[in-house]
Amino acid sequence: MIPVTQSSEQNLDLLPLHTPRLVLRRFTEADVAAFFAYRNDPKVARYQGWEGIALADATEFVRRQESQKAGVPGEWLQIAVALKDTNALIGDCAVKVLAHDSRQATIGGTLARRFQRQGFAAEALSCLLEALFERLKLHRVVADTDVENTAAWTLMEQLGLRREGHLRQSLWFKGRWADEYLYAMLREDWLQRPGRDARADGRQRIPATSSKNSPCSE
Repeated sequence: MIPVTQSSEQNLDLLPLHTPRLVLRRFTEADVAAFFAYRNDPKVARYQGWEGIALADATEFVRRQESQKAGVPGEWLQIAVALKDTNALIGDCAVKVLAHDSRQATIGGTLARRFQRQGFAAEALSCLLEALFERLKLHRVVADTDVENTAAWTLMEQLGLRREGHLRQSLWFKGRWADEYLYAMLREDWLQRPGRDARADGRQRIPATSSKNSPCSE
């Protein structure tokens, strides 16, 4: 296994990160109620690996993520996604450095239903990708999604990830054999991506004029 360097852990812990409308930060105790609510929404859970969560488990999850060490190979770090104006939790994104190679990571995300289809997912994940490729200097980031989850794989392609595989009936998932799409992006792809330096609000791209127009900032 390739060890995680100390600098990688520090860089990944540069939270909070800011976008035009959002802040990506650590979970706090104040997030429990909102987290509990969207984790128990059947429509939000439809393509997720969970069905719901008890309040005690939600509280423990938030407590654990408040102090979860960043960049530990094989362990997910859940990142709270909150509205910048109110600091209200609207969802979370996640990153897991691969256990066998700390130069690669897997990402994912969840949004409360009332905040979907407003560009927030693209805005949050663009910022996360920027941090992983620019600050951590990761080589490759991957994501997977149920083939039926059109919104998720459309988002992956919007972000510039490349579909690298279609696994047929690869996962027994909630009573059925599910197909999965596998997506990935290399650091060089991100750095060369058209409009990468444009500040996005999730609905439109503003032409880049300087390095200050990154998808996110500390």
